[in-house]
Amino acid sequence: MSLRGTKQSYQRTTNHKVMKKYLLTLAAIATILVACHSISKDQSFIPGTYVNQAQSEFSVANDTLVITQAKNTENIYLITRKTGYRRISDGKLQGLQHQVKHWTGMWDDQKQLMQILQTGNTLIFQPGQNSLLNGTSIYGKL
Repeated sequence: MSLRGTKQSYQRTTNHKVMKKYLLTLAAIATILVACHSISKDQSFIPGTYVNQAQSEFSVANDTLVITQAKNTENIYLITRKTGYRRISDGKLQGLQHQVKHWTGMWDDQKQLMQILQTGNTLIFQPGQNSLLNGTSIYGKL
């Protein structure tokens, strides 16, 4: 084999290695892009009524979150929190108290969670379990 033939063989091997690295890089980039687009843009699971019941030695509470999408928006939601609670004093239930709060939530597609603008709280939706988390409280969807 001549020097010229060895040089051509070396160039083909080098070109092959460069092309292989190039294709692997393209495959990695494509995988990352597919993963980014696999984040759900579907927000149909968000609107609805979610309920939670809690009890401690100090009170019994029923909490309801009603979440609706704001008109003409993609990521803004209106949240109404209705709480009914009864304090416990000396082991006896006191009269029923009511509280209503209105919040605005902003859905973050990247993080897949909702930030409540007025409080800074985060709602984490669990569509598979038909529930959401507000802090450590679990709310079931009706």
